[in-house]
Amino acid sequence: MDASTWFAAFHVIQLALIGLVAVSVLLLADSFRYASAWAMRLGIGTFLVFFSAYDAVAGIGTGLAMRSARDLPAPQQEAIFDVVKDWPGFGAPFALAIVGTAGWLVAVGSLALAARRQGAPRAVWILLALAAVFLMAGHPFPGGTLAFGSLFVAALIHELTTA
Repeated sequence: MDASTWFAAFHVIQLALIGLVAVSVLLLADSFRYASAWAMRLGIGTFLVFFSAYDAVAGIGTGLAMRSARDLPAPQQEAIFDVVKDWPGFGAPFALAIVGTAGWLVAVGSLALAARRQGAPRAVWILLALAAVFLMAGHPFPGGTLAFGSLFVAALIHELTTA
């Protein structure tokens, strides 16, 4: 499979992963009796809708555009590449990413505050706060890796300390 096809396919897979991440945040929030809080519902809903839309438009769209361009003459391939190389960083896809990331910040940031108020271990609420902030650097490495990794470690520590 060539890189452009893999890029599009990976982002299709990532759509399901975004849904699973949202469910995991809700399950973690439920363990703090926070899943029904308005900030959590609004934030995670916004993240789910807008970040998924961003990933579909930017990730899948870029992969498919690059795949379509491979049979074109070199100058036209270069023109397609020039359009898509910075495309997700500007315009409507970028706006979707900003709104989706803001939803994540609200949901996970407010969960960090709820965990702190409820006396969760310091590592849990600090890692949740970091997860909220790291995604603001974008979802590719290192921002997304640090955000989702921090969420995972926070949930793991929470599970191990409440078991």
